[in-house]
Amino acid sequence: MKNKTKQNSTIKAKLKGVLTDLSVDIFGYEKMISKNIINRTTYISNRIHIPKERLFIRLFQTEHQIKSLLYDNDKPLSSIPTEDLTYFFLDEQTAALGSIKNKIAFSIKQYLKDFAEANRIDDHSVRIWIHVKDEKVHVRAFQNEEFIKQIPLNSLIKYFK
Repeated sequence: MKNKTKQNSTIKAKLKGVLTDLSVDIFGYEKMISKNIINRTTYISNRIHIPKERLFIRLFQTEHQIKSLLYDNDKPLSSIPTEDLTYFFLDEQTAALGSIKNKIAFSIKQYLKDFAEANRIDDHSVRIWIHVKDEKVHVRAFQNEEFIKQIPLNSLIKYFK
């Protein structure tokens, strides 16, 4: 009997781990955000004449402020102001609203905090890299420069709803 209870709790723990990032995108929100990220990356790629496959957006927190940088592979190109970062995650009309900048910054900060807690690391060491390859958005998490894991896009964007 005791062994059966232990088995049930092990199964519950495994299922909980698998189902954590499972969600249904009934409104096509993930598809829309993915399209926004691809379109914005393409726009920047065309503007600076660097293939979009080489561009990375890196998000992190320093001194309690959200920072975002554009990279050409491992070479930093420029900082992305938060008001420009909104265009990656929201449609143009919503992103143009002045009040949305703070919401995006807060959402990213909250995601970094929650991710750090879940992975037992310092939230100031979390780095999120967003990259477009083969017309798909790839999101990866790092602890400073050390790869932690691939992240489903929907686990990041659910903070922007």
